Amino acid sequence: MDIKDKARRQWNGLERILHAIPGFKGYYEKELRRDADRVQREFIVTRLRQVKSGMNKMLQAAARAKDFDRLREYDLFVKELDKNIGTVRYADGGYSGFFDLLKIREAELDRAYDHDALIVEAVVSFAAEFKKLAAAPAEPAGLASLREQLERIAGLCAQRTELLKGYGQGEGK
Repeated sequence: MDIKDKARRQWNGLERILHAIPGFKGYYEKELRRDADRVQREFIVTRLRQVKSGMNKMLQAAARAKDFDRLREYDLFVKELDKNIGTVRYADGGYSGFFDLLKIREAELDRAYDHDALIVEAVVSFAAEFKKLAAAPAEPAGLASLREQLERIAGLCAQRTELLKGYGQGEGK
């Protein structure tokens, strides 16, 4: 189910009446896009922060045990995780403003939302994999599959940025 469709189904009577007013629908759709984009990015950031919190606990345990190899590997992983959290948190919005230089059309937004769904799936899978790993003390080599998933998430975020800027179709270069 699309997050925009879910929001539309929750309209109250006043919102349904306002949609009958010429010009209001376009304005409201833009606000709906902004809200949907914000909610999706907050969901992704929350999941990644949960993984970071678990990694910080593992970091503390490695520090207490004076296991410097694990400490170094965990620290590098947390830094990479922080980078991805920042990328998602401060990513371009899935909409364009009235005065924006690059305009994003509805078809491009739909592709961006489909792409966002891929990012959400990747993050949910990443968080589930981390829970399995966190149940037992992870060897630095055990982080390899998590690193691959984190790289995939970073790649999907980079593709999203290119898509919103029009680079995905060879435009705007």
